Amino acid sequence: MKVAFIGLAVVLGCGTDSSGTDWVANFHPPAVPSGYTRFVAATVPDIEPGANVEYCQWVAGPSTADRDVLDLKGYQSATGHHAVLYATTETSYAVGESHICTVQDMLSISFLGAIGGEGLGGSAAALPDGLYYRLPAGQALMVNSHWLNAMDQTVDGQAVFDVKFAPASPDRMIADLFANNGDNFQLAPGPGTYDVNCVLQQDLNFAMVTNHMHTLGISAYTELIHGDGSKQMLIADSTWLSDEQFNPIYQRYSVSTPLVAHAGDTYHTHCEWNNTTADTVLFPTEMCDGIGFYFPAQVGQLVCDNGGWPGM
Repeated sequence: MKVAFIGLAVVLGCGTDSSGTDWVANFHPPAVPSGYTRFVAATVPDIEPGANVEYCQWVAGPSTADRDVLDLKGYQSATGHHAVLYATTETSYAVGESHICTVQDMLSISFLGAIGGEGLGGSAAALPDGLYYRLPAGQALMVNSHWLNAMDQTVDGQAVFDVKFAPASPDRMIADLFANNGDNFQLAPGPGTYDVNCVLQQDLNFAMVTNHMHTLGISAYTELIHGDGSKQMLIADSTWLSDEQFNPIYQRYSVSTPLVAHAGDTYHTHCEWNNTTADTVLFPTEMCDGIGFYFPAQVGQLVCDNGGWPGM
């Protein structure tokens, strides 16, 4: 995810800014920019050393009208792996609700923006010119925040988004996220490989594609396998740096010349790792994903999980 990130040292105590917001230790987001609305997720308390947790956190009730996202900035405190802002049709939870994410939480959602790796700044998935994300009327705002505590002390976590909205316009082309996700691997110590295949159910125009793994990755590629058996390489990472889990390399396309994938094409992602630990590693400590952003958005975020389509 393309965003600069800064390691944050943890010290005792917390701060309060001029707005009266209490921040966790050594976390000091800047003032809200003019024209932006700030959404602060509930504090994730007591993230213990070695913890790997993913929370779903409701930060706003249902929107009264369709709104387009013109810009998004985000901030996440120490041990943050990523934070994603979603529109969600799950509106039964009150603002402030915060719990470990369930499969149900991640259905019927639409991507609005993200930050990665204790990100301080703009969206980790800034779209090419001419594409936008949209918050539909009647949908709430939910933050998906992921925390990986590699330190030797317990910390609290916090995620913040500043969003610049505008009334929805039919003149704006709306995009959303696609994920080819594989999570049933068991990565034994030493070298390992994994392949995840998804047969597309409809034609899709892609604006960006990338691979996603974590620190044990050594290489990855994603390709389209067409109905006639021919293959089209989308993006190949011949080497993998651990930083790329936060700052992946995107293959980008324009609105006028997108990557066009057709129903029946197979979206194939291949991951290679070297497990230098003494333990078998499972998802989500490691990941193997082929990520893309498609347009025009049809039914919100599209996730193909181990070749299947949950909720479809």
